[in-house]
Amino acid sequence: MRINRRVVAAGAATSMFALALAGCSGAPAAPSGSAAAEGVGPITFASGKDLTGAMPQLIEVWNKAHPDQQVTFLELSASPDDQRNSFIQDFQAKSGKYDVVWMDVVWTSEFAARGWIEAMDEAKVGGPAVLPAAKATAMYDGKMYGAPFMTNAGLLFYRSDLVPTPPKTWAELNEACKVATANNMDCYAGQFAQYEGLTVNVAEAITSAGGSFLSEDGKTVTVDSPEAREGLGHLVEMFKSGQINEAAITYKEQESANAFLEGKALFLRNWPYVYSLAGADDSAIKGKFGVAQIPGKSDYATSSLGGINLAVSSYSKNKATAKAWAEWMQSEEAQKVLVSVMNQASVLTDLYTDADLVKVSPYLPTLQKSELTAVPRPRTPNYNAVSLAIQKNGYAALQGKVSVDEAITAMAADLQQAIK
Repeated sequence: MRINRRVVAAGAATSMFALALAGCSGAPAAPSGSAAAEGVGPITFASGKDLTGAMPQLIEVWNKAHPDQQVTFLELSASPDDQRNSFIQDFQAKSGKYDVVWMDVVWTSEFAARGWIEAMDEAKVGGPAVLPAAKATAMYDGKMYGAPFMTNAGLLFYRSDLVPTPPKTWAELNEACKVATANNMDCYAGQFAQYEGLTVNVAEAITSAGGSFLSEDGKTVTVDSPEAREGLGHLVEMFKSGQINEAAITYKEQESANAFLEGKALFLRNWPYVYSLAGADDSAIKGKFGVAQIPGKSDYATSSLGGINLAVSSYSKNKATAKAWAEWMQSEEAQKVLVSVMNQASVLTDLYTDADLVKVSPYLPTLQKSELTAVPRPRTPNYNAVSLAIQKNGYAALQGKVSVDEAITAMAADLQQAIK
């Protein structure tokens, strides 16, 4: 099946988008006038690949209201690692080509510590309406360096026509895999290629078993523990037993989603955007899927906290417009489109109980529960080196090249080197 990346926004979703269009007159305007006009003008927004196809529509709401401050959408790779490399190259060149960047929450410390992004007004982008966990991801050294735009927690998508009650624990998941075998399907799909997605999946397994990677201050390595071995061992055993197809060692977000959407996998660990794709008219599983929290060792798993903050480049020539647009993308109008049309998780607390939104996106209460227990990936200016250490050693274990014990021992050594 070829996935239709255009969001099929029927009924209430379409109505929500119409409401956002109607409400754009309330969007904050960038400064104007001869004295305040400095830093006002067209900007470029560089983001990861838009898997929903709706971002240009959302940007158009702003552009119609601000003809002299147009936002150009520049879509980069779907790979977070490739996105980060593109941003760093631009920052290091001090080019200002990217006025606003789509910043994974784990990049905040690195980008801010190096002076690549602008501090923002905490009162405007980190007020009481914003989820505390989302706000925390944009903080570094006591200041906010981004406007939280979307938050995220992993969800379990499952075939409700085959499994009426989704698994809550690893043991229940193992039992449910018998249904996959009986139907000649893969049991479980996730993100297991050697990239940032693997860091997320390994982190969820380890933290759900009670393990961790670094101390809260990021100065001490804590991964060399029985809990970390148990968590990583769970994923390794699923590969060994065939509950995770060996082909999944190449899966990123889209490849894993394909397996589920094409009816080849019983369970999928992925992000909320998959909900739109699964319910699309060209989906092989439309009307046959449900959404739950990720299963863990003895209860639901502690998801890795994901999300995107909008950061303004220190080298942007139109910082006033860049900041005003980032603020508007956090507005209720924009956030309702984010939820109802793009099926992403809002950073505004009140929207999780909005009756109209829950009708369009019924998984919202489940997502909120997942976010309340979600665990941030290690916070450190050296995050990229930390993530690479987790990926490299986790990947070797999943491939069966090293034992779980060897992988954790090596991971601890590599993390020690990384945080230096």
